[in-house]
Amino acid sequence: MATPNAPDIDESRIVVVDDNLPSAELVKALLARAGMPSVELINAPQQLLDRYEQLSPHLIVLDLHMPGIDGYTVLGELRRRATPADLPILVLTADTTRDATHRALALGASDFLTKPLDAIELTLRVRNLLVARAAHEGLLKRQRWLEASAELAGELLSGQCTDPLHRLCELALAVADADCALIIEPADVEQKANTTSAGALSQDDADELALALHGPALQTDTPAVLDSPPGFGAEHGLWTGPLLVAPLGAGHRHFGALVLGRTPGRPAFSEAERVVAGGFAHQAALGVELAEARLDQERMLVLDDRHRIARDLHDHVIQRLFATGLRLQKVSEDFEAGPVAEQIKEHLEVLDDTIDEIRSTVFGLRQSPVNVPALLVDQLSELGHDLAATLGFEPQVAVDVTADDAVDVEIADNIMAAAREALTNVARYAHARHVEVSLRATEREVVLEVVDDGVGLEDAHRHSGLADLTDSGHRHGGTWRVSGTATGGTRLVWRAPSAGVQPAGV
Repeated sequence: MATPNAPDIDESRIVVVDDNLPSAELVKALLARAGMPSVELINAPQQLLDRYEQLSPHLIVLDLHMPGIDGYTVLGELRRRATPADLPILVLTADTTRDATHRALALGASDFLTKPLDAIELTLRVRNLLVARAAHEGLLKRQRWLEASAELAGELLSGQCTDPLHRLCELALAVADADCALIIEPADVEQKANTTSAGALSQDDADELALALHGPALQTDTPAVLDSPPGFGAEHGLWTGPLLVAPLGAGHRHFGALVLGRTPGRPAFSEAERVVAGGFAHQAALGVELAEARLDQERMLVLDDRHRIARDLHDHVIQRLFATGLRLQKVSEDFEAGPVAEQIKEHLEVLDDTIDEIRSTVFGLRQSPVNVPALLVDQLSELGHDLAATLGFEPQVAVDVTADDAVDVEIADNIMAAAREALTNVARYAHARHVEVSLRATEREVVLEVVDDGVGLEDAHRHSGLADLTDSGHRHGGTWRVSGTATGGTRLVWRAPSAGVQPAGV
């Protein structure tokens, strides 16, 4: 654990409570000469109690015998508000009796000095108490960082965390007592850096801050404390205070840098905070890498299963159907033209269509999951082509997938089922002359929309024909909705969360 350094101690807030003003001023002068200038003088104990929250002292030098409320009463009240580790109290009094010493220590005094003062002893005792307090505070902060690291690791490895970098920002923001947290991801020089932020920081300010810090933040191999963002002008107001930059690296993988910021006037990040934040960032990067490796492993298992199913369909199901078709074709040769021959011919056509559909399914199963969005374009276009004869025209298809991981295999299957059900419903009941099918997929949700210019919602069969959409939507926490259009047609919207997004209520 890093020990408190001199700047951390010298900036401590000290309050001297003594009704003897010359004595209090002497203490202040001695401490200032020893490098501790932040000393507040109070000559009435009640003022200390009234202003305690405002003063927020790191150490109190307290006289025992004062008019009104004496030092013993003040000691008891302060100990109800703060522990000796959080607020050391040095009793400084002219009372040299054993009773005074015992009583003060029993009430929670951290140390005891008598007048007349020894300047060296005073400064050494004050400094030692502040060092002990800072060490205790450092241990508490370190514990909070370790707890946050363990919490993040647990969420990542259990698969509960859908946005690891944003969760990392949230935890770091809370445990560091910062006002903003930002992750700057590596990007090409020509490109704008990707950012993830948390706290009271708008996306525009986050992008500006990332631009100012992009070079220094991503080039550092060790955590660093900055007074203010280099090149980040005062016109940005709030975000020109102290910063802490910690690299997010795991092995040879570099995710970027974690940036923590505080508003101007707030304390700078200490050396101890720099060290523990660096450890947290390193552990977080390891957790993200392990979580990604685990996800890749799960995807490979799914891909293996898909290939096995595709192989079984091809080697067994299709071959049996094909053999059955050949036998039926041979049987049909024994019949002359007539009703039986026609029925066998129709059944053979159904078998051929079934074999084609299974082959299409086998082809889809053998595709890598990363090609699912591209595969969807072909499948939707093929679906529209297959239904063109029934509709009397070919539907217009548009696909916009802005996030590569938004659509996985399972969601793609449900999208195709929903599109097939919606277009079949249009073909049966709508009497439409034009249909538009659009698919939008973002990091948050997938939306399938089918719009026709048919007869509208008058036919009740149209609703009953869409019942299967409820199941396909609910499996992913999604919904579907049918409404009319301004031109009298029908608009059907089916939506569900994207891959990796936890459905609401789950």
